[in-house]
Amino acid sequence: MSDYDDDREWDAQHEAAEEAAYDHLYSELGPQWARDHAQELAQEYYAENYEDAVKEFTSERLQSYYVAHPDLARPAREALLYAQSLRPSFPQAALVFAVTATELAVKTVLLKPIIFGLVHTEGLASFITDLTTQHTGMNRFQILLTKILAEFGGVELESFRRETSAKTLWQEIDEVQTARNAVIHRGEKSEDDKADLAISVASTLLGDVFPRVVAKLGLHLHDSTTVCAQTHPK
Repeated sequence: MSDYDDDREWDAQHEAAEEAAYDHLYSELGPQWARDHAQELAQEYYAENYEDAVKEFTSERLQSYYVAHPDLARPAREALLYAQSLRPSFPQAALVFAVTATELAVKTVLLKPIIFGLVHTEGLASFITDLTTQHTGMNRFQILLTKILAEFGGVELESFRRETSAKTLWQEIDEVQTARNAVIHRGEKSEDDKADLAISVASTLLGDVFPRVVAKLGLHLHDSTTVCAQTHPK
């Protein structure tokens, strides 16, 4: 074998080793980098390019997530039921659990299926949803959420109001979150009517908004919670 052939073989081996090293580095660090930068990715792309996101979204993506996760609303429903049981004797605790139900309804029941439909990777969708909806972070995704729900879910969340309220549901979500934060972070006492409002907000999200979205997608609910795609004889 000539020196030229030796050099070519060494170059090929070196290139193969480099490629293997890069592949290993990507497989080891790529997912972690995505997790570490999920919030920036979500904020820079989805929050600022929501028009493009809406255009590339299809109702099939939203439907498929609900079908694959039929019990995704159960934790929110259980938190709401617990809040209702606490209300007569412990209105402050009821407020906390009702807002928990509200946040689970927005994050897990409405927003997470949308994020999954956009990023196509459930693990990353979970990270993005969790990181970008912490505390007041839900406001960052309000436009994206309302646009996609309006087009594919049949709910105009931006202007949606409860029958007895002059405020939009989104304004009420912000109001009860603020009251809850004052209770758990600053030890302030909230008025009892805030617990009632929080329960009403969570009840509306789970008992009105969620069923509308499910029905628009050609699905239905069992026991007000479990998503079903099957056709049942009448």
